[in-house]
Amino acid sequence: MRRALTPRERRVGAWLLVALLAAAFYSLLVVPLWIAPLQDIDSQMHTLAEQRLRYQRLLAQREALEQGVQAAQGDDVGLLPGEDPSAVAADLMQQVAQRVKDNEALNGGCQVTQRMPIVTQDQAATPFRQVRLSLDLDCAIQPLVTLLQQLEGEQPLLFVDELNIRRAANAPASGGAGRLGVHLLLSGYLAPAQAAR
Repeated sequence: MRRALTPRERRVGAWLLVALLAAAFYSLLVVPLWIAPLQDIDSQMHTLAEQRLRYQRLLAQREALEQGVQAAQGDDVGLLPGEDPSAVAADLMQQVAQRVKDNEALNGGCQVTQRMPIVTQDQAATPFRQVRLSLDLDCAIQPLVTLLQQLEGEQPLLFVDELNIRRAANAPASGGAGRLGVHLLLSGYLAPAQAAR
């Protein structure tokens, strides 16, 4: 037969049962109905306050950005000079050939073996007209690196769209690295036809 609980044990059990019921009431009713919605609202308010600060910072920069845009609209820095894409492509071909020639004496040199301008005719719908140049080069590594840095880092802005490098067919089987056969596809942009000067 089980022993009867003492009055003290009954009081402790009752308090434990009350605490258990209070915890269940809190977790099942108070948290989902009152606390969780308030936490969601607090989180949304925090997000909105961060967005407001971000937009205030952007509005503070608006005047400077508008001045920069206005200054850049009349500025053709980076665009290829000229109106006729064919003439600009020929001029670009001469400029690139001169840059290759300037690197000729640098650690094994670099030489143009073939060059061909590529002018796309139907560019009326595009905001900027593209001029492309296809080059085949016979280069050592250092002059090639220098040439690529010059082409992409100087004005007018030129982009290396395609670069294929292979070991030259006449490279020695042993010893130094020899020379590289390089195919290079460069592109630059003219101002829009109506804005070309």
